[in-house]
Amino acid sequence: MKITDIKLFLLKTGTGGETGADAGESQYCGGGWAANSLIANPMTVYPKYAKLRTHWFGPGQDPYAIEIHTDEGIKGVCANYGGGPYACAVIEKHLKRFLVGESPFNIEKLWDQMHRATMPYGLGGILGMAISGVDLALYDLIGKAVGQPVYNLIGGKVREEIPCYVTIHPDDVEHWANSGFLGVKIAAPWGEADGRQGLKKMEQCIAKCRDVLGSDMDLMIDCYLSWSPEFTVRLADMVRDYDVRWFEDPLQNGWEIQSNADLRRKISPIMVAIGNLEFHYKAFHQIIVNEAADIIQPELQWIGGLTSARKIAAMAKPYNMPVIPHSSGVYNYHFVISNSNSPFAEYLVNGVGNEIVPAFEAVIGEPMPVDGRITLSDKPGFGVELNYDILEPYKG
Repeated sequence: MKITDIKLFLLKTGTGGETGADAGESQYCGGGWAANSLIANPMTVYPKYAKLRTHWFGPGQDPYAIEIHTDEGIKGVCANYGGGPYACAVIEKHLKRFLVGESPFNIEKLWDQMHRATMPYGLGGILGMAISGVDLALYDLIGKAVGQPVYNLIGGKVREEIPCYVTIHPDDVEHWANSGFLGVKIAAPWGEADGRQGLKKMEQCIAKCRDVLGSDMDLMIDCYLSWSPEFTVRLADMVRDYDVRWFEDPLQNGWEIQSNADLRRKISPIMVAIGNLEFHYKAFHQIIVNEAADIIQPELQWIGGLTSARKIAAMAKPYNMPVIPHSSGVYNYHFVISNSNSPFAEYLVNGVGNEIVPAFEAVIGEPMPVDGRITLSDKPGFGVELNYDILEPYKG
């Protein structure tokens, strides 16, 4: 079997209630709470962009989809909620040459060639999103070729179902209490830019969430790179009585290894979870060996796909460091159900914030949590297909 062609797609304008980065909006967030609520973010320090975090998003935060075709009529697909037209351009103008004419079974070779060829201009970001789409589509293709679900290609099931926590805005916490999910992660509305008042508001917010959830559900806080070491330590001291499981991405991504390691020691027993916006397995290696996190959260659709995620999981295993992929979706679930060091998964609520809906409308057949748990079918590949009703061909 040989790869014969690569086809690329973008979301149609207006899909999901947002018009995309060209209009200063986000197609992926789809107009729900994640786009229209007060959420602290790296741009909160600038009042013009503080209220709605999607209004500063660029084309790299728009979605794209990919098909990989073969001479035997079998194709693999992937829909990625990051990369947009930039990732499509990288795939079409560069990565495609390493794929066409090759066997799709040689995933490690193809991944390594794409990685090495793009070193001169990037080790993550858009490059990671482009390679991720290719990698995940290749796994989908191979699964379909051999008639097996992807999780059987990477170790098989280590559990029959996946417990999940749910991610929402704090305004919607009450709806998810006693819902079967193991816990709730809230998007923090306030951060360093809000100063002392931000600390007080976050303390009140966390106290209210704990009161609503009771003592049987975990409570986590997504800080979205908007806190500082001082803000994080002071807030940790203020919320000791509310049994917070972790603070997620409190500091900016990049080279904050020592800062996160110091922070981890200072705020314990609250844990530090990071990795959402780290884009290369080498970055995770530094996090792991420097013990700069309690939990790492690679984004499978941004870090280079399953091939990269498996490298990260192998590095984390000797440290007994849990690998909980960021966000939700079928790609994450196949990884989690086959990785013994991934005890649960995230389910990110989209839309208005109070109902179970697919994480991403560009795929059809995504498994949904029932009573807070995901069960995967034995369909070949990832078991999903592209939703062509909302896609249009990438034209370059």
